[in-house]
Amino acid sequence: MDKTLSVTGHSLYEYLVVIDIPEALRNSIETDRQQITENYGIVQPPTGRPHISLVRFTAVKKMESKITQQLQQVAMAEKPFMVLLRDYDGYPMHAVFIQIDNQQQVLDLIKKLKRARRLMKAGGDEPHFLLDPQIVLAGRLDNDKYIEIMKEYEYKKFADSFFADAFLLLRRAEDEKQYELVKRFEFTYVPEKKPQGVLF
Repeated sequence: MDKTLSVTGHSLYEYLVVIDIPEALRNSIETDRQQITENYGIVQPPTGRPHISLVRFTAVKKMESKITQQLQQVAMAEKPFMVLLRDYDGYPMHAVFIQIDNQQQVLDLIKKLKRARRLMKAGGDEPHFLLDPQIVLAGRLDNDKYIEIMKEYEYKKFADSFFADAFLLLRRAEDEKQYELVKRFEFTYVPEKKPQGVLF
């Protein structure tokens, strides 16, 4: 059965919720990606601009407004936070990536996004919440290529950071290669100011 069609005949779309990366840092990471693919002769499909994936799911388009409402509630309760990037790591025969040093803060956000799980699984498939968020530089590597790359990148240093103040909802149909932006969700939580005690 065509994956883009649900049992009710409605078109299914693939959605991604991601933390976007500021342009200057994004360009630096993109240069890293290009160096790996050129230096090690890696041929792979375009991976899109660098970002941090939080959750991937499929849904019918008519569910989009309910999903965005739920995501808006998560964003409104979230405080902006710093994302710290440090050094490289990888999964054998899978990927080389830049590590998130304070990954727990990103995982805490992913946990909050699980409030929308019921809506995200309405397309029939269980949503995929990232268990090890990071920034992928190269993926789908054979073992020899992975070992070759990691001989250099295991000891190579990387250190940068950026302020995460929003996440994005992206969408694409199965026959499309690029995602389109559905909505940007700003983190708008402002802690309530406690009244100061009377001094006299």
